[in-house]
Amino acid sequence: MKKLLLILTLSIFCFAQNLPINSVVKVFVSASIPNYKYPWQTSQRIQVSGSGVIIKDNYIITNAHVVSNAKFIQVSQDKSSKKYIANIKYISNQADLAILEVKDKSLFKNTKPLNFTEDIKTGDNITVLGYPIGGYDLSTTKGIVSRIETHNYVWSGENLLSIQVDASINSGNSGGAALDDNNNIVGIVMQSYLKNQSDNIGYIIPSTIVNTFLEDIKDGKVDGFENSDTSFQNLQNESLKSYYNMKGDKGVVITDIEDSEKDLKLGDILLKIDGEKVIDNGTVQTKYGAQNINYALHKKPVGQKVSIQVLRDGKTIDLNYTLKQRNRLVKYERFKEPRYLIFAGLVFSPLTSNYISTHGFNATLFETFYKFNEKASHAKEGVIIQVEKFNHNINDGYNPYIYLVKSVNGVNIVDFKHFVKLIDESKDKYTVIDFLDIKLKKYVFETKKARNSFEEIKNIYGLNTDRHLD
Repeated sequence: MKKLLLILTLSIFCFAQNLPINSVVKVFVSASIPNYKYPWQTSQRIQVSGSGVIIKDNYIITNAHVVSNAKFIQVSQDKSSKKYIANIKYISNQADLAILEVKDKSLFKNTKPLNFTEDIKTGDNITVLGYPIGGYDLSTTKGIVSRIETHNYVWSGENLLSIQVDASINSGNSGGAALDDNNNIVGIVMQSYLKNQSDNIGYIIPSTIVNTFLEDIKDGKVDGFENSDTSFQNLQNESLKSYYNMKGDKGVVITDIEDSEKDLKLGDILLKIDGEKVIDNGTVQTKYGAQNINYALHKKPVGQKVSIQVLRDGKTIDLNYTLKQRNRLVKYERFKEPRYLIFAGLVFSPLTSNYISTHGFNATLFETFYKFNEKASHAKEGVIIQVEKFNHNINDGYNPYIYLVKSVNGVNIVDFKHFVKLIDESKDKYTVIDFLDIKLKKYVFETKKARNSFEEIKNIYGLNTDRHLD
């Protein structure tokens, strides 16, 4: 029995020695969290850490959420006191992936870049390497692949292919490597359920998604993954299938398209994507079994084309579909200090998801308002008055609450930059601001008094500037 235990211990020790420990680094981040609710205030500074993996071209891959809003990044190897300064080279918030670049190439002297493999299936063994809480050294946990399916990425809210594993994943593991038995990367560690919700349910970004990201950045920029407003309805219902004269288990019907879409038409029956048959439940057959139709659209980055086959007016048509991203008027900003302008003690800013979420609103409500309001058709970016204001006699009687600005002195607002230009360059005696969402109500200020009021407001409230525009 003692001999058996000794052999087992030696086997584990040898296996641990063969792990590519120098290829997985700890990532130290000094970040600044923007304050969208009070944009004139200094951002909160925080220190966070995560994990990263050395891959080809002397790059380090990690999660976007690990380096979000980073002001200063360092990386170090296991049991090393030396830290190397790193910078973000590429980032995809959509896929929660980032590429770091290190100028001091001595980091890579005794390391081996790890390779990605898409050869994985449920039940396969995986080893997770990273730097979770609870210690300083590299941590190793083991598990198996539980599921391979489309899942929500918490960081972006996107639904992309993911791998569920039962290996222990904790805070700090993010950005680390999930390896197969040959030390190939099957995925990058991403997220896990809270411990009070479940035990050992973690998710990694599969190599198929990572490889699309790496293909995407070859042209020096990040274009992202298809997420246009094109949508589909399954054709499983027999009556619905009969209505569209469809038989068998193939096809989904296109129910919505982008305004700029030129190839697809409403009512088209989508039959194939890159030669793969589309099943009537909205899936395609893949090497990972039946997967959501988006799997076939996420194998290439936005801007590239996929071949599709549709049934239109009883005829089969082959098309080349250009992968797209939806164009949202209400955007979620990242890696940006919030833009704002204080005029007459009121705070104006772009309409962003960042701000409205601080008041419990969803961007979809505002997006729909702009889409179906003809009076807002001129807008490329919404402009609002924020709830927060600096009380002063110049704004007595005005109590704003996320009002949507329509015009300044009768000129319709295109975007925030345009709004600021109109405010700054107005030569009229009065500055008149009209709104999209409030009939007849307008805010009127004597232009000269409104401009001069900031000097007094600045001294009262301890402000440094009336704006941040970039």
